[in-house]
Amino acid sequence: MGSYPELIRFVLQFMQKQKWVFLLIFLLDASAWPLDALVWPYILHVVIDIFTTFDSSRAEAFDVLVPPLLAGISLVAYVEVASRTMGFLLAKALPSLQAAIRMKMFDHIQHHSPHYFNERFAGHLANKLTEMTTQVELIIQQLFWPVIPALTACLFGTWILFSIHPLFALIFLAWLAIHLTACILFARPCDFYEQLHGEARSVLSGKIVDSFTNNFAVNLFFRFGHEKALVGHYQEHERQTNVRAKQCVEKMRTVLSLFYFVAVILGINGSLIYLWLKNQISTGEAIQVFTTMWNLTMILWTVGSALPVLFQAVGGARQAYSVMLDASDIQDRPGAAPLKVTAGKIQFDKVNFRYGERTLFTDKSITIKGGEKVGLVGYTGAGKSTFINLILRFFPLTSGRICIDGQDINDVTLESLRKSIALIPQDPILFHRSLADNILYGNPEAHEADKLEAARQAHCSLFIESLPQGYDAIVGERGTKLSGGERQRIAIARAILSKAPILLLDEATSALDSVTEQYIQDSLEKLMQGRTTIVIAHRLSTLARMDRILVFDRGKIVEEGPHESLLARNGLYAKMWKMQVGGFLPA
Repeated sequence: MGSYPELIRFVLQFMQKQKWVFLLIFLLDASAWPLDALVWPYILHVVIDIFTTFDSSRAEAFDVLVPPLLAGISLVAYVEVASRTMGFLLAKALPSLQAAIRMKMFDHIQHHSPHYFNERFAGHLANKLTEMTTQVELIIQQLFWPVIPALTACLFGTWILFSIHPLFALIFLAWLAIHLTACILFARPCDFYEQLHGEARSVLSGKIVDSFTNNFAVNLFFRFGHEKALVGHYQEHERQTNVRAKQCVEKMRTVLSLFYFVAVILGINGSLIYLWLKNQISTGEAIQVFTTMWNLTMILWTVGSALPVLFQAVGGARQAYSVMLDASDIQDRPGAAPLKVTAGKIQFDKVNFRYGERTLFTDKSITIKGGEKVGLVGYTGAGKSTFINLILRFFPLTSGRICIDGQDINDVTLESLRKSIALIPQDPILFHRSLADNILYGNPEAHEADKLEAARQAHCSLFIESLPQGYDAIVGERGTKLSGGERQRIAIARAILSKAPILLLDEATSALDSVTEQYIQDSLEKLMQGRTTIVIAHRLSTLARMDRILVFDRGKIVEEGPHESLLARNGLYAKMWKMQVGGFLPA
């Protein structure tokens, strides 16, 4: 979790972009409410003294009353104009500030590797963005009203009270010191409990989103009660942390009420009556002190109520800011150059890779020639998908290096690496956007004709054109409105459109029927021409035309060669071939 200075620096960098707007808001804020709270009692003091002086000749008082009355009217006008101006400025500045913070955090989180997202709930991360922008707005609102005007009012209010009688200023300062000390002492526990509550709230949100995302499974197994009980467990934890946070606030308010009664009700008012009885202050001054103290008391009481909200907002913002402390696990090295693919030669040079406690590759060295078509086979967990994920630099190597055309992929920019490789995964995930948007994701700058040609080659143009909205049809979250085969064909069209020189196929035709697969295979054959291609398939017949097949077993390549020669060896590949049922390799 970030420290207070880190959080302050983070927010200030965005406020700096609107520094003149926030400066004007600060000046209006620091003057409007304090003037209203402190000048009105003085005007009332003057008016009461005039009433007292002219009590026997009231008709003569009008000319003397005009100046304070005009001052009061001017004060009301200024306070209203300043307040409304400040409101409009905040209405413009805060959304811009929130938008900038949200996009900064979004961009930071987006740059993490798939491993980072595999370890976290998407809903939990999204909640952090919402929490940060919400809490920053609360912080700024509480600072501008009432914290900043309260500081100004207390400063000038002390001077005014001292000018009437030092005793009033002394009692007020003593109460102010106790009031602020109590607020500060309660700040840490309130902040701590709010951090616990914020984390519990984020986890609960992640669990709810996870359950909604997997609603099909919930319906399939009729596990509504199970999900309610599971979410209810996290809801109870959120409730308990929420109770502790709110109880801490109420304890602080109780302490503040006690000192308010002693200092203001007994101290100030008692002194006021005593000095008036002793004829040491006038009736107007007595009214001014009473009204001033009443206004200052309301301001400080408002601050006392606002500070817990401020502490909670700061705690929530710090908790949300924690995602910004997660350094991107895979970053471009300083001076990283764009990858230049000439032939598409891929080399694994003594690669070692561990995933958690599991060692997958040990001193793996293999070369795939430029333009070569290589198939990867092996039982589930043998390391095939890890092999292509390492080429994409989804995970950092433990040691060794992977080169493309002699360039270490750790020394090139991630953008150029990923643009040079097209991956068609086994279970493609589509965006909750239109079919056109999902296809064009392979190349957002592609022309309409290129999009249509890619869809035709992927054999998805017919089913798209049969839809009422055609290419504008929305596919649903994660593509749920499409069948598995339709999603895969969209992914293939997307890869075709990318025109990357290196092609990776991870069970790209597993969700297709036999007739459609034959069409797709023809398209893929054309797509593979002139490209370095790595194909993972459990349907071994699809690998028969590969230039070479690599047989994986527990992270090691135990056999390699063309289909016919591997069958002739009568080894693991031949065993898997014989075990196939209907052309598929059992998992």
